[in-house]
Amino acid sequence: MHHTGYQPDTVALIGAGNAIDSALQKGLQKVGFRVQLLNREQLQADHFPARAGAIVINAASCGGGARMGEARAVCEALSGLPYTALLHLSSYGVYGRSRRKKIDEDEEPSPTTGRGRDWLACEEALSGADNVSILRLGWQVDRSEDALLGRILRSLLDGKPVILDDNSKGNPVTVSDLVRVTVAIAQQLASGGPRSGLYHYGSADSCTAMAFGSEVVDRVRSLYGEDFAAELVTLLPAEEDRTFVLGCERLRDVFGIQQRSWRQGLTRQVELWLERLQKAEPRGER
Repeated sequence: MHHTGYQPDTVALIGAGNAIDSALQKGLQKVGFRVQLLNREQLQADHFPARAGAIVINAASCGGGARMGEARAVCEALSGLPYTALLHLSSYGVYGRSRRKKIDEDEEPSPTTGRGRDWLACEEALSGADNVSILRLGWQVDRSEDALLGRILRSLLDGKPVILDDNSKGNPVTVSDLVRVTVAIAQQLASGGPRSGLYHYGSADSCTAMAFGSEVVDRVRSLYGEDFAAELVTLLPAEEDRTFVLGCERLRDVFGIQQRSWRQGLTRQVELWLERLQKAEPRGER
C-alpha cells in the first residue's frame, strides 16, 4: 500500500447500518486510509479493538430513529477510549424552533422531539474531550430506503401519488456529499488539523421536500422517458414551518471545505437508488 503520510493512517469507522457505511469505507480507502469497521459490541470489549492512535469516525447517530438507543450506547462506550481524534456525525435535529434565516454553531441546542434529544445526548456523551469534533448535518435525503429519496422513488415505481411538504426548508445532504466532507475532515485530522470543534454542513442551496421531489421526477423522466407518470401532491394542511437551514462558514474557514448544491450528482444518486429498489423488489414493466 502506498504510504500517504497520514499520522495516523488508520480510521476506525463505527457504522450507521445503512448506505452510509460502505460509501464512507470506500471513500476513506480511496484516499489511502486503512479502515476498520467496528460495531457497539466491539467497543464494549475488554480493550479498544482499533489500531493504536486511530482516528474514529462515528456514524452511529445516522442510523435513523430505531437505532438511536444503540447510537447513544456507542457514544457512551467511546467516551475516554484511546483514539487520536474522533469525528462524530450529528444532526440539525438538536435545534428547536429557531426563526433565524440560518443557524450557526453558536445557536444553543433546544431539541423539541425525542429524536432530537437523542442526538443531543450523543453529543453530550462525547463532550469535554479536547480531541472530539462534532459535525451537525442538514437533512439527510438518501441514507436509507426510508429517507426522502427512497420514499419518493418507491412511490413513483408503484405508481402512487407522492405527498410532500412545500412549506419547510432545509439544506439537504446526500450520501455522496457527506462522504466527500467526512473524508476531507479525516485527511486534515491526520495531517495536523484542529482535533476539536463544532461544525455544520448542509448543501449550498436550500429547498422544500416538494422542490426536491420535483427535481427527482425530472431525473427519473430523463431515464425512463418524458411520459413517465408521476404525481406530486402538496401536503395539506401545510405543516408547521420546520425550516432548518445550517450556516456552514466555520467548516469553510477552518478546513477550507466548500458547500455544494444538492443537485450536484443527483442523477447518479437516483440511478443507484432505482437499481437498489428494483433489486430488492422486482416489478413488472410499466
